[in-house]
Amino acid sequence: MASYQLRQTMDRSALTSRFPRLDEQRRQELAKRFADALGTERVIFDRDQLLAYSYDATGERHWPDVVVMPDSAQHVASVVKIAHAFQVPIIGRGASTNLSGGTTPLVGGVVVSFTRMRAILDIDIQSRTVRVQPGVVNAELQAALAHHGFFYPPDPSSHRISTIGGNVAENSGGPHCVKYGVTTHHVVSLEACLSDGSLVALPPVGLASDLDLASVVIGSEGTLALVTQALLSIQPLPESTQTLLISFRDVADATKTVSALVAAGLTPACLELMDRDSIRIVEDFVHAGYPTGAGAVLLIELDGSPSGVEADARLVRAVAERIGCLSVQAATDARMAAELWRGRRSHYGAAARLAPHLWVQDVTVPRPQLAAMMDRVLAIGEQQGLTIVTAAHAGDGNLHPSIPFDPEDPSQVARLKAADHAILAACVEFGGAITGEHGIGIDKAEHLPLMYNADELAVMGEVKRAFDPEGLLNPLKALWPPEDGLNPPRLERSAISLTPRTTDEVRALILDTAPDSPLRFVGQSRRSVAKPDGTQLVDMRGLDQIYDLDRDNLSVEVGAGISAGTLARLLHAEGLDLPTIEPFMDETVGGLVASNAKAWRWSVGGGWRNWLLAAEWVDGRGRVLRFGRKTMKNVAGYDLAKLTVGSRGTIGALTRLTLKLRPRPTNMTVAVSEPMTLPAAQLAQERLLAHPQRPGGLLLVHLGTSDAWRLWAVFEGRAASEKSWISTVLETGVEFEEGYDAWLSREKDRLHTLYRAIQDRRYRQGPLIDVNIGALAHEAVFVCPGAGWYEMMGDDGNAVVPQTAAIAALTARVRAVFDPLGRFVGEG
Repeated sequence: MASYQLRQTMDRSALTSRFPRLDEQRRQELAKRFADALGTERVIFDRDQLLAYSYDATGERHWPDVVVMPDSAQHVASVVKIAHAFQVPIIGRGASTNLSGGTTPLVGGVVVSFTRMRAILDIDIQSRTVRVQPGVVNAELQAALAHHGFFYPPDPSSHRISTIGGNVAENSGGPHCVKYGVTTHHVVSLEACLSDGSLVALPPVGLASDLDLASVVIGSEGTLALVTQALLSIQPLPESTQTLLISFRDVADATKTVSALVAAGLTPACLELMDRDSIRIVEDFVHAGYPTGAGAVLLIELDGSPSGVEADARLVRAVAERIGCLSVQAATDARMAAELWRGRRSHYGAAARLAPHLWVQDVTVPRPQLAAMMDRVLAIGEQQGLTIVTAAHAGDGNLHPSIPFDPEDPSQVARLKAADHAILAACVEFGGAITGEHGIGIDKAEHLPLMYNADELAVMGEVKRAFDPEGLLNPLKALWPPEDGLNPPRLERSAISLTPRTTDEVRALILDTAPDSPLRFVGQSRRSVAKPDGTQLVDMRGLDQIYDLDRDNLSVEVGAGISAGTLARLLHAEGLDLPTIEPFMDETVGGLVASNAKAWRWSVGGGWRNWLLAAEWVDGRGRVLRFGRKTMKNVAGYDLAKLTVGSRGTIGALTRLTLKLRPRPTNMTVAVSEPMTLPAAQLAQERLLAHPQRPGGLLLVHLGTSDAWRLWAVFEGRAASEKSWISTVLETGVEFEEGYDAWLSREKDRLHTLYRAIQDRRYRQGPLIDVNIGALAHEAVFVCPGAGWYEMMGDDGNAVVPQTAAIAALTARVRAVFDPLGRFVGEG
């Protein structure tokens, strides 16, 4: 708390004074350099015109020195190189709809406006991806995709004007993220410009980078790199939707209904909640048909096949009535559905009518704590004599308290600040994060010590310097220059244990071994990898505790050394599932995360980065670092937990992991095709991937003969029942094996082949580039992730994209943040 009190007393001017403004002569020289490089029509220099770029949705105004409008990645690189030479700040800007001050040029500098980079470069239906420039407006992308029968799930309330580049910078969410996930779950890869003007590709882990640098850039608010292109995953438009408005006596009953629906295995497309005062002000404003006598309402959108949506609607009604709802109103047509949604979308405008200004907060808590957090918000409002109206994304515990106030009334402003801090402190008390989708910007930087200790703040600052050594990219946003990290106290020297059972023992081992002694952290390793002389192997399997299993929140926290099979069996006994593990696996969960082991049953749906909520690890300086929370949304600080995915032990020893779960699917079907030629198998794969009910897992298996292939496709839930279409799509005979045990039998066979391949050193991992896979004469398995082939076993039939010099240098700088002496020997 002492750190936080210090931050509160820090004058912002003490920080901004570190960035002296350009004098008029230098400003003119800078503008001329930009005009020479881009053309005068792409440069704004006149101070009256600069006014339009001085603010965002927060209302604060800070004038830039120059605005440039590039129309290509090469233009961006040229701009950044010039700004770097002048050592002036560089601020990326989309539509500036952000609510935390993230795009305001706080210390002047160059605003890079992406309004001219609005091209949709490619839509790939088979791979379900779209490649776009950063200035593409979210709503325009949705319209373009709709022509192909697809949509891009992240849909923030500003989607009609906000840009994809801004969405990536903020890791934006929206109503549909409860089912489909936030921006980070839909970014396949990024192209970005670093602060020295280098253009780099930030691909998925395991391709051209062995640290998930893309995930760190997502949500970094333009402080690490300027995104110049994004490859995004997309989803088919649902065949049918249904909108329901359900009223309750109070918020508690509404949140009980949410928990009951989740427990029943239902994930609505949208699940929104409004409290009593919100209902009243919205109905007064737009007359959307909300019941003004209710204490709370849930606005629920269901999507899927017509029969599936109908069944889900019956389930929702039954659950709500069992808990004691007041009414259930179902939209009978699209017009009525739009009217009900107009009420929810009008919440901000309705609250803004109550006073000259509106302060909108954004916090997240674990879903089971939502009702208690909303009660606390009301109590804080009463204590401070303020009206607070709250709407929430109930499915993921993200709430938005809105506080109307008069900025000309010093008493109200003081009480607002006190209420604001109390709300942030309360969300952390409940295990949440101080922002779920709006970001830190300049609004919450001083509050970060509520969530992070001095070491963790220092590490984020070091990562910032690794990406941006001079601190030119959007300075003083997302985090303030950190205080010195804590020097970990030396522990009483004792016998070093190479089989630690606690985080403290891991830390003692790292601190007390000789600085020049290499360490490798291992679980149940399947690889035979050479190691430097003197390397000590640290067996992490003793960290096998289960710290927290939260059925209601659908999360689990475990020691990184726990066996994947042990965890899978426990989850299945509880009716829960983590599709990246199976009951027979003896690998450690930490080892699977650190190696980014592919999830075959969920190969189409993303890897470990989509299931990891938080991670704790001990780095080379003995610092115990914890990033992330057991919340479904969290954009407070950099998403450094994702760096552990695929890191292979090179940034530290993983000790604890918090993972997202899902209800265990009620049924499963494995479809196994008859043997076919490779061209026929590839065509069948394309048809399956393009189908709205694409499988969760898809494998192409070479049977070891010259031209004999099978497709394995895994279907779960309703898709496993509605499978009559599969034989038609594959255009071949199909054998259906019902139930989870059928998949396990296939999975064991596959892993047996994989382990044999590893032992024989025939294991490769990476993208396939122009590979003649038809010439294989050995047994092999390929995963079909939807965005290209991915070979998992075989001989030398694949080519891995080499790291570029810029990515290799950046990766080395980031790794040195955690292991400055290079002591950690990677696994693989």
